Amino acid sequence: EPISLHIELKIEKDRGYRIEKPEKYKDGQFVIDAVFMPVQNVNYSIHLFDNGRATQEISFMEIWTNGSLTPHEALSEASKKLIELLNPLLTIIEDGSSFKSKEDSIIIATESTSRQLQFNNTSKLEQTLFETFINQLELPARAFNCLKRSEIHTIADLLNYSREDLSRIKNFGQKSVDQVSKALWERFGKELPNKK
Repeated sequence: EPISLHIELKIEKDRGYRIEKPEKYKDGQFVIDAVFMPVQNVNYSIHLFDNGRATQEISFMEIWTNGSLTPHEALSEASKKLIELLNPLLTIIEDGSSFKSKEDSIIIATESTSRQLQFNNTSKLEQTLFETFINQLELPARAFNCLKRSEIHTIADLLNYSREDLSRIKNFGQKSVDQVSKALWERFGKELPNKK
């Protein structure tokens, strides 16, 4: 028997990954977690090339997308973002080996070169960290999943929790708290805030 079917789709453009909350929607609506990541896979290889005068390196990149943008557009956008991310590192100060905070700058020392990298524009640095997803911490699956279930998706979300707050999360033990704290410090030079 023929039936009448009416479907409305909501299509958005954004970035990253967003978990939808079912309680925000009415009956008859189906919620799908949004994945705003058009790049599906990337391969690269580096080959030596002898031009007769000197040996040089050539990089080859293969980029697959879901069709919402072309590989050329994806590479162009990624290049721009990488340049924006690395711009603060242009000012390099010699000497020193510790992480220090100043009124108008942040200095991070790299162990391998014993050189300090000074960020004169801290607001851009902070914004970059706050937009960074927690998967960049490369946490064990148990700790990562517990944070996700608690609606902690970015470094900014995480920095709203003290060690004590994290230990109150269901199935999030002291070992997980230590793993998060260590990863946060090693990767971003950040510490969990003191107990509120």
